[in-house]
Amino acid sequence: MKKYQTIDAGTLHERMAGYDRPILVNALAREAFDETRIPGSISIPAHAAVRIAPEVLAKDQPIVVYCSSRSCTASPTLAQKLVDLGFTEVLDFEGGVEEWEHAGNPMQRSRAAVAA
Repeated sequence: MKKYQTIDAGTLHERMAGYDRPILVNALAREAFDETRIPGSISIPAHAAVRIAPEVLAKDQPIVVYCSSRSCTASPTLAQKLVDLGFTEVLDFEGGVEEWEHAGNPMQRSRAAVAA
């Protein structure tokens, strides 16, 4: 069985600034995505991957999936589903929102999250 690769915050930051910029996919439920996310990412909840991913992603484009933290299972679940669907360049950013923010990178938040 083919498996996805992993990526860390530093490498992801470099890739985001480069010419081969991956599509960032938040694997959490839409409510969590709306609350806090890495800027420029799209929402494909892990449970909806089979239905949504083929409509919005190209099979050969670089894709990085993430969720909230290393203890979250949504991104590895989504990464494996994408590989199983035939996507060829899938990376799981295991540290997710927590590691991205801890590294000092920008976050995008909803107005409600900012006000809280």
